[in-house]
Amino acid sequence: MSHSPFRRAALPAAIAGILIASAYAPAHADEGDGQLKIGGALRARYDYRDYGDKVSKLSFDTFRIDVNYDSSTLFGSAQYRFYGSAFPYDYTKEIGRINFPAWAWLGYKVGEDTRVVAGINQVPFGLLPYVSSTFYQSLVNVIGLEDVHNLGAKVQQKFGALDVQVGFYPQDGGDWAGTSRDSNRYSVNVVKADSYVTGGSNNKERNLIVGRVAYKFEHGAESSSEVGVSALHSTLHNEDTDDDGTRKAYALHYGGKFGALGILAELGRQDMSPRNPAAVGNDAVTFGAYDGSFNVASKSNFYSAEVNYALPWTFGPVSNITPYLNYSVVAKDKSAFKDSQRINLGAHFTAGPLFIYTELRWGRNDPYTGDFVNGAAAGGADKWNKAFYANIGYYF
Repeated sequence: MSHSPFRRAALPAAIAGILIASAYAPAHADEGDGQLKIGGALRARYDYRDYGDKVSKLSFDTFRIDVNYDSSTLFGSAQYRFYGSAFPYDYTKEIGRINFPAWAWLGYKVGEDTRVVAGINQVPFGLLPYVSSTFYQSLVNVIGLEDVHNLGAKVQQKFGALDVQVGFYPQDGGDWAGTSRDSNRYSVNVVKADSYVTGGSNNKERNLIVGRVAYKFEHGAESSSEVGVSALHSTLHNEDTDDDGTRKAYALHYGGKFGALGILAELGRQDMSPRNPAAVGNDAVTFGAYDGSFNVASKSNFYSAEVNYALPWTFGPVSNITPYLNYSVVAKDKSAFKDSQRINLGAHFTAGPLFIYTELRWGRNDPYTGDFVNGAAAGGADKWNKAFYANIGYYF
């Protein structure tokens, strides 16, 4: 297990910064301007799987702590998560054996339309904050391009309906506490492969430069659309060869809201040129998150499309019901590699104090649906597997 200094320093420093900001902000603004909120969540999960070692069980899922601060000048957010001692981490003996921050950052408001953010913050690429409404997210997440939070800084500038974001991330979000060699983290990042990853590589991503431009326009009182383009470039340093490769990615996205109807779409390309040892080859790069690592095809096109609808109905304590259907694909350049596909059909809703996801997931050559190690690279059994997942969360 890595002993990265980020594990000990990054989150406490960020939380300390937020607390300091909360203490001093009122001295620089109107009394009562700054607001510090501390909360969190306790979540359980139910899993059913029809592949491999078939599963049907209710388990503890997550305990997390949230810290948020906002004032007229300073703002910030940190979230820390704890896992373990329950499926799929029942190979550990205690809750909290696996723990890491999702993010931890501070921001400064430079006037009304400019924001500067530094710390472990979301890389501004594609649809934000997520490519989909699903709990398990899309295959864009699997290849490291959705919901990624790295250590660095970004600037956001709005020109009316035009939103421009530029970021520089010298390092990833860090390796924290868990059993994996380098994948004890929230975001799917380039990592050093665990021993069980056949054909795994030992790369670290450095000096990621990213830019995103999006334009939002209104169709009416309750309808709007956003279109945008994103691009990123980074260095892949291989720790076996000590050589540097590159990672490039591009995406076009659309997000539409038409009253209760939502439409989300993203397409793009990822092109990695690693400098792996000859025995490993350069057709795949190892990525990892949540205490596990797996291979991803070096060159591919990716697609994700979703329709969701906010139903107006209430059934006793059940309300805010939003069903969704998402389909995502990773189409790989190498002809011998099998394309990856995922379908998520589900709904999220509230039930009194609870927020609940229920989701059917079909995956083909999908790391999180039956083909973990090489599903996103060469592929797996090349057949559809299915799973049902429910997440029940109490948020405070």
